[in-house]
Amino acid sequence: MRRKRFKRKGVDIPFTPLIDIVFLLLIYFLLTSHFVEQQTLKVKLPETSLHGRALQQEILTITITKEGEFFINQRKVPTFHLKEELKKITKEKVISQVHLEADREAKVQWLIKAMEAAKEAGLKNILVKTLRKGAKL
Repeated sequence: MRRKRFKRKGVDIPFTPLIDIVFLLLIYFLLTSHFVEQQTLKVKLPETSLHGRALQQEILTITITKEGEFFINQRKVPTFHLKEELKKITKEKVISQVHLEADREAKVQWLIKAMEAAKEAGLKNILVKTLRKGAKL
């Protein structure tokens, strides 16, 4: 008795040779690639008991209210003394970043004034803080 073979519709893909080829390619690329070792110098740094100016880096926050009041690190500063206060702070400490927080109803001119005062005081890394849409206070 003969068995009838039913023909499948479509194409049969032999997976065994395909897997063999993929593994051979993987082995080839692993063997031919070379890994670069990081070359570093081992240096013992000197110690000090004094904390220098470079170690006292801080983030400075300038807040502007909708009424136009300026605050530096939550301390109120008169508008006309903003530049002088920033220069005084930069002489005492190394400021790594300046964060500007302005009320959304504050005038843009006040934000620009704060940015100009920070730049004139020698501060370079100035960021304007915002809220992501949909975020709650």
